[in-house]
Amino acid sequence: MVEQSNIPVEKRNSQADRMLNPYSPQELLNESNARTSQVKVASSSLNEIAHAVTIAAADRLARKTSPSAKTLPILATDIEIRGGRRGKYRVEKCLKDGETVRLYQGIQVENNKSILIKEYLLTDRDFNQKEAKERKEKFEKLASLNLKNGVGQDFRLISPWDAIAPSNEKRCYLIFEQPIHNSLTLREYLLKNGAMTPHQVRGVLDQVLQTLWFLHSHRLRTFDDDIEQGLLHGYLSLDSLLIASSSQPSALDKPQFFIYVADLALWEDLFKPPTANFSERSPKQDLIDLGYVSFYLLWGTTVDPDTAQPLNPKFEQHWPEFKDARLNKFIHRLLGIDPPFKTAFEARKELLAPLSRELETPLDVTAEADSLEEDTQKYSSLFRLVLTIIFLGFLTGLLLQIMVRLRQPFSQVEQLVFNSSEPCCLAQIDRVPTETVTYITEADGIWSYILKTVSLVSYNKTFVEELSIRDPRLKTYTLEISHENIIEEIRSKRADFALTTFIKDLPDDMEQVEVAYDGLVVFVAFSDHKRYQSVPNALNGKITLDQLREIYTTETLTNWSPPEGISPNIKVYMPVDNRQTVNFFEELVFKGDPPQQFKKLPEKLIREAEQKIINQQPINESYILGQILKDFEQNQTVGFGFGLLSRVFNQCAVYPLALGKKGEEVQPLVQQLGNQVKPIEPTIDLCNDKGSYWPNVEAFKSGSYPLIYRLVVVYPKKDKTQAVAGKKFTELLKTDEGQRLLSEAGLVSLRTLPKRN
Repeated sequence: MVEQSNIPVEKRNSQADRMLNPYSPQELLNESNARTSQVKVASSSLNEIAHAVTIAAADRLARKTSPSAKTLPILATDIEIRGGRRGKYRVEKCLKDGETVRLYQGIQVENNKSILIKEYLLTDRDFNQKEAKERKEKFEKLASLNLKNGVGQDFRLISPWDAIAPSNEKRCYLIFEQPIHNSLTLREYLLKNGAMTPHQVRGVLDQVLQTLWFLHSHRLRTFDDDIEQGLLHGYLSLDSLLIASSSQPSALDKPQFFIYVADLALWEDLFKPPTANFSERSPKQDLIDLGYVSFYLLWGTTVDPDTAQPLNPKFEQHWPEFKDARLNKFIHRLLGIDPPFKTAFEARKELLAPLSRELETPLDVTAEADSLEEDTQKYSSLFRLVLTIIFLGFLTGLLLQIMVRLRQPFSQVEQLVFNSSEPCCLAQIDRVPTETVTYITEADGIWSYILKTVSLVSYNKTFVEELSIRDPRLKTYTLEISHENIIEEIRSKRADFALTTFIKDLPDDMEQVEVAYDGLVVFVAFSDHKRYQSVPNALNGKITLDQLREIYTTETLTNWSPPEGISPNIKVYMPVDNRQTVNFFEELVFKGDPPQQFKKLPEKLIREAEQKIINQQPINESYILGQILKDFEQNQTVGFGFGLLSRVFNQCAVYPLALGKKGEEVQPLVQQLGNQVKPIEPTIDLCNDKGSYWPNVEAFKSGSYPLIYRLVVVYPKKDKTQAVAGKKFTELLKTDEGQRLLSEAGLVSLRTLPKRN
């Protein structure tokens, strides 16, 4: 049927619900910058052509307007939509009029904030009354779904901001915050700019694969209150991917654009008729769809400009000419033409792997075969000679080193052997009590977060669970959260020991031993999208304690120049719902005596956040990490925030600043540069360089970083029987294995740990 049909390319676009896509099918066929090389369309099976049409241009094929849709007129200008969690919204104008989906530009009435309104029509043709009701019930829960990863980073997902399902209307509304300024769909980008270079396509693949990796591994609480492991996109195409470009040069020699992902099947599928036939929803299909996207990006179009037939990557003669054999093979694997990737993570790892010499060779290598063989023969003799010289030199050096060692005293040789100050493993600690033991920590303290949060150190397990799996002797140990005085809890023997922060005035009958460090970090937005307008660069990556006090009392910063095009006004953030963190800040920055201006800030920040928070979401580090980045990218706001290192480390929404007295600022994170360990700098890529930087252990151990605090185990001195459990638990945490677990949970270890074998 598809082969015999006459595609109505000049009819109205059938899916105007694709965001920011005003171009018609005729404009698509007239792309001036697309490649114009001749393509011979081979005969193909119906399934292959149908699949290419579905992926490439199904949303461009016109359909007749539904009679039911005519009974639901376009929303009038200035009409208000009420009932959302965030207030009410006013329609300004209709951007697109589709058959069952419409898009409007609007504002949030309370603060005149620009938003987009996506309207879904529940037509009588597609849904009966019961089906429409079920869709509405699920739909209203969409706005409460959290697609953050817990540390402020959402990997460029455009998620609904609010959802409204009027009970007396056959419509539903999704509210989106205004997309990134000057963003285009990839289809619009191709219409405007033509085909992408292989280097640019690699940049697109890198970012979308990162998003897919996040989606496919995301843990989400579903409508039925179950935990679902892994989300699928389901509609990956040139229309569901937005590109935000910059004309500024990239300091890291990377494509200077950022890809944002919209239209997840999670909500789009709700408004598909019950009789609709869904395409496969799987991580594998997402990768295949991305393969089609990259194929079209290389062409600059989805159809042959001469024949108006869909381009199909399954036909080798349809492939454009480009000299990147490795990218060609990579896209073939995405499409499943060659052995496919198992996961998005595996695909991205392969994409970012160093280029090998043979894979950098152009696709057509037959012309170079003879010269390659000639070069091989020419240099083989020379290579064997050089190899022989190197081997003899190495052997001579080894013999000399052995002779020098034999002349050294035996005691000096022993000093060359690594000698750890602590046992390596939990199993090496003997006489750990196996009877019932109870230990405690404060509610809402850092220890309760470290010990009780799932998946910090092991997937789907808490720190306590992982520790008891590694050492079965701890299965009889029970952690309880205390709301009382922990010292009295131990004295009354309701607990054997406690995990807490360092106590200055510890009673004489108690002992406390350090097992880890944590600290506060002060941060600013770290935006890849605005790297050329970097706040960390403008601050030289550091701030003094005096400047910090100025910012949090006056909300200004003197004697500094913000990046070009960025407002000099300062906005402050603090995790007001983590009272312990705020208390640490008051004690360490203001010496325990904060001014009135600082004391009034929490109330002000809570009022400002009321319009932004869903379902009483706490104003903690996770919230402000995302908000500070969003305010910078969308509103060009320079924001300063603070929070616990354990909750900020290993994310890339913000950049932690070096801190201290003027000229003595210390960076809390360090990185490996060659054979040296140095503080991180604003040029680092916090997202892609994860694993190459870590907490500055020596700065925390010596106290040179000013905002540290110590984490301890507290147990009784006099009662030797009761003290045993606390002492042994302390010894377990101080082993290399215990320290590594604490560092993986986000804390700073007591010492630099030896590398794993």
